[in-house]
Amino acid sequence: MGQNVKKKRGAVLPAMVAVIALLAVLAVSLSMYEAGKARTAAVHPFGDVDKSDRVDLDVWIGKIDPAAQAVSVEVTARPHGVYADRLGFFASDAILYTSGLKSEPIKIEAGEPISAAEVKIAMSGTFTDYPFDKYEAMLAFDMISGDKHVPVAAAVSSGDTFFSVSETPEAVDSQIDGVDLTLHATRSTPSLVFALFIMVLMLGLAIAAAVATYYLVDGRRGLIFPACSMMGALLFALIPLRNAVPSAPPIGSIIDFASFFIAEGIISAALVGSVLIGYRIEVVKEREEASAVPPSESGPVDDLLDRQPVPVGIGSGQP
Repeated sequence: MGQNVKKKRGAVLPAMVAVIALLAVLAVSLSMYEAGKARTAAVHPFGDVDKSDRVDLDVWIGKIDPAAQAVSVEVTARPHGVYADRLGFFASDAILYTSGLKSEPIKIEAGEPISAAEVKIAMSGTFTDYPFDKYEAMLAFDMISGDKHVPVAAAVSSGDTFFSVSETPEAVDSQIDGVDLTLHATRSTPSLVFALFIMVLMLGLAIAAAVATYYLVDGRRGLIFPACSMMGALLFALIPLRNAVPSAPPIGSIIDFASFFIAEGIISAALVGSVLIGYRIEVVKEREEASAVPPSESGPVDDLLDRQPVPVGIGSGQP
């Protein structure tokens, strides 16, 4: 009875540890989600936010495109004080100058409904540093109404979940009342964790293929076709696995030299080596089996013929 109780306690303890570990991992994962959600919903104000007569710019970073080296930004202007009419529209015509790739400024007509304008900002960074790539972009706004500069305040938020964006204000001439920012973009924690997981997984699969090859070669097991099929499947499965990482980095990135190229090379060598060495082992085994058969044993059919009685009759020498 006492032994049964001890066995039950011994079985319950590992189960409790596993449940606690699972809950801890789940808590960490959900905390990462909440942190990313809070960072996406965060709004950072810049500029003349204390002035009552100003124009607020809602700047929403929609997409950071490392391949095109550009940041897509949507800008919406909202006038306040003397710059707004009774309906909340602009009281007079205004022109918004930006640091976008296109030189055309954004023209706003008085009394007209305000719509969001899309602006593409050039950014600098090295895409092949993926997944540790970093980027910077200059974001500048300056508004003129009539012949005077308008005080501008900007509220910057980001909707690109693949990147973590921070802003650094730059010095602006007090007579211009504009907004100059430097955007800093790095991979978000979920994107970085996923990319690192894929890298570790590819290296782990390569190690698995190497272990399987060592098992075949060291044990002189010859050609084991299930093992060869597994290696062939791994060899071609790594390509879509590598392309599954966010942003689809170009060939020749850090992820390739640190994991993909290494894994492909190891699995290829393991597959070719296991087939060639396995073939030689099979040939040697066949030769050994052939040399082990005695010459007298020519086959079961010949044995039956040797055992058949010789018929008595004509030509047998018997009367």
